[in-house]
Amino acid sequence: MYENADNKTNKSLASSVVVGSVQLLSSASASMNISLYFKISPEYQPNVSATYLCSFYDISNSCWNETGCTNALFNPAFSRYECSCNHLTSFALIWLPQSQLGSYGRTMRAADIASLVFQSVSILCFIIVIIHSVTVRAMNPLLKFQPNNLLPLISSATTTILFIFFIALGMTVYTQTPSENETKCFLSSSVLMFFVYFFLIFMLCTKTSVGYFNYIRFVHLFREPKLRLLYRLLIISFIISITWVSFAAGFNANSSFSISQLYPYQLCWFTRDVIYYFMTIPIGIFLLLNFFTIILIGKHIIVHVRNAPSKRQSHERMKRCVLVLLSSCVTQGIGWLFGPFISFVSPTGGDVLEWFFIIFNGLEGVWSIILYIIIRSQQMEEQKHVAAGNELAETSSIGVSKRERSSSKNARRKNNAERENSGIVQSNMRKESMHEFDDLS
Repeated sequence: MYENADNKTNKSLASSVVVGSVQLLSSASASMNISLYFKISPEYQPNVSATYLCSFYDISNSCWNETGCTNALFNPAFSRYECSCNHLTSFALIWLPQSQLGSYGRTMRAADIASLVFQSVSILCFIIVIIHSVTVRAMNPLLKFQPNNLLPLISSATTTILFIFFIALGMTVYTQTPSENETKCFLSSSVLMFFVYFFLIFMLCTKTSVGYFNYIRFVHLFREPKLRLLYRLLIISFIISITWVSFAAGFNANSSFSISQLYPYQLCWFTRDVIYYFMTIPIGIFLLLNFFTIILIGKHIIVHVRNAPSKRQSHERMKRCVLVLLSSCVTQGIGWLFGPFISFVSPTGGDVLEWFFIIFNGLEGVWSIILYIIIRSQQMEEQKHVAAGNELAETSSIGVSKRERSSSKNARRKNNAERENSGIVQSNMRKESMHEFDDLS
């Protein structure tokens, strides 16, 4: 019945047909998600390079349709194709000649497009921050960034680099995947995969280091730590990232472990068996460290704000609180924890959790802009205080110089008067002596 049911396309049957139906107790439609597993039937084995699709038979249009179904992924452990659909009808595994792949295997989902757009916007936001900072510094050298103000932007820079390599990995796999049933990562995808993994671990380490450094700053209010401590933390972060990636690359080089897998037209990433060890566990550790650091920082800030002697100090401390909270790795950690890789492990809830990854990636660019605005506003305020202090010093120096000039004038007048008086006295004394001399003569 279904072998020649589709005369509109070149799609052909590749497996047995599965028919699913259920009788609902009420007339209201309920959402569902079913998992389907297909094996290629020997009589339907194609003799050409083919792409396999998870499809249902559309009765109204008399053709096979993939709407509501995920891509068919090959599971080498069971030699079968797996997918999921959100409705019930007649399902089957359909094959299409590789030459006609164009509009089927390479169709990008809405989540893929949104992820690409959001990450690009985050990268663009950071570039705008850098361009504006360089322009302002060229126009006014006094407004250059201080080292302490660069801390949150270091965190944003590592995330931006991660996004660049992640986009490169996704586009490389999307354009260079040889076939739908290919499961082995090709060389360029493997290299980009480990670059992405390195910058992912380095980003989490950097954000954790920045959070810890800010915690030390808030604990020691009157003797802030030197930037040398932050440099050491960043070097340690680099060493941890290199070590972690080296272990992963070493396991991947051994074919008996096979920890990486090609997800056609999506990514080259870790397999389902090891993704928890290389993703969930390390990200969970960094999340716990950052939650703990943020709680300690918030505690010290609240105590300081309550005991602050003036409103201005409270305002400055609250600004720093915002900087620390925004520079933490919580949102990125959650995003990558429930990101696109969960959909490979559990397709049922992966589509929903994937949007956490997309939204948090979009927020990274917005937070970079907010951090930059806060830093600039604080810097402008400090510049105003410096200008006011300089103006007050100039006013004071002018007043002092006027008083000195007036006092010197008074002193000169007094000296002139004294000299005139002494001259009159001496003249009178000479006259008196001359009169006395005349009288004697």
